[in-house]
Amino acid sequence: MFDYQLKLSKRRKTVAIKVTPEQVVVTAPENVCEVALENWLKSKKDWVHTQRQKLELAPNKQKPLQTRSLLVFGSVYKIEFSDINKPVLDHESRFIYLPEVLRQESLKFRRAIIKLLTDLLSSYLELCLEQLSKQMNCHVSAVKIREYKSRWGSCSNKQALTFNSLLAGAPKHMIDYVIVHELAHCHVLAHNTLFWQLVEKHYEDYKSARLWFNKNGKALMIE
Repeated sequence: MFDYQLKLSKRRKTVAIKVTPEQVVVTAPENVCEVALENWLKSKKDWVHTQRQKLELAPNKQKPLQTRSLLVFGSVYKIEFSDINKPVLDHESRFIYLPEVLRQESLKFRRAIIKLLTDLLSSYLELCLEQLSKQMNCHVSAVKIREYKSRWGSCSNKQALTFNSLLAGAPKHMIDYVIVHELAHCHVLAHNTLFWQLVEKHYEDYKSARLWFNKNGKALMIE
């Protein structure tokens, strides 16, 4: 068997298992038969083991303060602290230089990293968003950048676009997919057949891009 945390619910009618990196959580009806529950969980032993293996193989969130490294446009940049007043990015040597005062300030350090990624993404969007919006005949009303936890971008019904600042860690051609995806929403808000046809017209290999984000998206996140 395996260790698990049991949560009983008056509303729940079936048993469910959730496997996380920290623990296995079993949710069951309040009047569940303990013997039947144990037998059912034993039958799920191999499945739980498989899910744990998948989690171990999955990419982890970035810990730049610990690893002294950060993904920038798909490449790993080394982080060094120096006697400077503001962050400096050296694309040629792939180094990020940060003020020494941030070494012991984890919260300020993270804010500086997010600000750096936001500025990088903003510059990249300025280069290609105008061209792509003209190509797709979109009239974007506003563009914002913020840190999302579970999405890479969004488009409102007023054609205002918002992009996840953590996208700056992805290869540029993957960022292009997200831009095309959100611009397509300017025409079709739903993820229906018409929407995906429009995406494919302007980003032919969109299926590979979706798979890339499903597989590597977590590695762009920052703890």
